[in-house]
Amino acid sequence: MLQQDLAAIGIKMAPVTLDFPSLIERISQNFRYEACLLGLTNYDLDPNSQMNVWLSSVNNHQWYPNEPKPATAWEAEVDPLMQAQASTVAREKRKEYFDRVQEIVADEAPFIYLVTKNSLSAISPKLQNVAPLMIRPQANWNAENLVLGTAQVARNAR
Repeated sequence: MLQQDLAAIGIKMAPVTLDFPSLIERISQNFRYEACLLGLTNYDLDPNSQMNVWLSSVNNHQWYPNEPKPATAWEAEVDPLMQAQASTVAREKRKEYFDRVQEIVADEAPFIYLVTKNSLSAISPKLQNVAPLMIRPQANWNAENLVLGTAQVARNAR
């Protein structure tokens, strides 16, 4: 499906299926690839859990692992932003730094996010302000804003 979709926009793709050790060797040691389909999963909403991907000097920096220095201007901007958000306690400032990282990543597209798993959340119709997440564990990130519906509050007041 991916090959067919890319062909529709003029990109020729010759997929190669590899065993996992060979894949890791290509993407981390000999760099014999132009693109790679991986399943990176983020289990934590805190940007600190993504340092091993976004910092240019780390080994999980997929497009040039262990760079001696940032290879592009945008990576040179991301590195200090990620370090600043990691060393700042003020929530608003951390958000500001990581928002900028996300803007850069959206513009530069070092990764192309293809899919996310379907998830199903069962939510009582009595609750209002429900906002489940797309990422694991699909819980409501805004639990402090959940309220019972007006009819339920009136019933509970009796």
